[in-house]
Amino acid sequence: MRILMVTEWSPCIYGGVASQVKLLSKWLISRGHEVSVLFKEGECKCQNAIKVKAVFPLDYHIVPPSIQEVKCAIKRIKPDIVHVHHSFTPLSLIAVGASSKLKIPCILTNHSLPPTNNINHWMRISYITPHRWLLKPTLVTAVSYSAADFIRRFLDLKGEVKVIPNAVDTDEFKPYVPFHLREDAILYLGRLVRRKGVHILIRAMKHLRRCGVRARLIIAGKGYMEPFLKIMASNIEDITFMGAVKEVEKPRIYAMAKVFVLPSLAGESFGVVLLEALSSGTPVVATRVGGIPEIIKCGNEGILVNPGDPIELGGAIKCILSSPNDWLVMSKQARRKAVERFSIDRVGKLYEDAYLETIEEADKHRYK
Repeated sequence: MRILMVTEWSPCIYGGVASQVKLLSKWLISRGHEVSVLFKEGECKCQNAIKVKAVFPLDYHIVPPSIQEVKCAIKRIKPDIVHVHHSFTPLSLIAVGASSKLKIPCILTNHSLPPTNNINHWMRISYITPHRWLLKPTLVTAVSYSAADFIRRFLDLKGEVKVIPNAVDTDEFKPYVPFHLREDAILYLGRLVRRKGVHILIRAMKHLRRCGVRARLIIAGKGYMEPFLKIMASNIEDITFMGAVKEVEKPRIYAMAKVFVLPSLAGESFGVVLLEALSSGTPVVATRVGGIPEIIKCGNEGILVNPGDPIELGGAIKCILSSPNDWLVMSKQARRKAVERFSIDRVGKLYEDAYLETIEEADKHRYK
């Protein structure tokens, strides 16, 4: 098959959607498919990556690309199927519309949830956005049941929304380091923005220090909350800010920590970082928001807590750190789940099958 991936963000930059596009494209190419990636924001030197220009000289996702340039790129590539990632950027809207006009089968994958927990508010907004009226792909998929329910309601879809989870490269992310050689460290890796709840994690560290837990907290990532978080952490010992980390460094960082924490407050449709931690055999403490409970079973690969509660969060972290036997069981179960449910070999095959089914369905309608 000749497949065109469409993503707002360059597949060569860090980010959940970008990393999934890059991983899936690499797997599909290994299967003998021809894959191109159309993007607008960032830079990429890969031969199969094509950048479209924004209508204004601003490298920001709300600035739309040229409609004609997107349409011409699709015409030039002549894909058998177009796979559009993310539902709420101008490029997504334009690519789905262009595919429809060119009569090319199109899959739209929803990777997101609203940044707040009030979904009903976003349903009211949907009536005044162009998405409900213009997004008409051949098939809609979502990375979690939470994301599927949201996009179904937002677009008022009558047909099926197929759930295909995010994937992880289980050959890259491995449990390289056993428990007794791991650093006594708690890890957060991701963007430093309010909805990720890192400020709650820092408050939980105060509770852990009062309980006598001396484990170091490692915070990896960048974001507008970083100066505020550093001020919060200034009177708590052993909190390290690593800044942005390179992709090649991430497997080692995950494998050296004893616990990975994702303290999100809202808007977490899936969380690729959870898969990377599981694949590394690192137990997880995360919040019960969005699609997280679909990935982590409380008591198996980690512990789930309510969002915004630093005492409960700290207690869950302490529980995992204080029992090497429980840690070992959780570590093994984490790795097993990553391999069995979320490996790129499994998820890639689900997408490959979806492509073939979508092309077949489009052909039926074309010749009716």
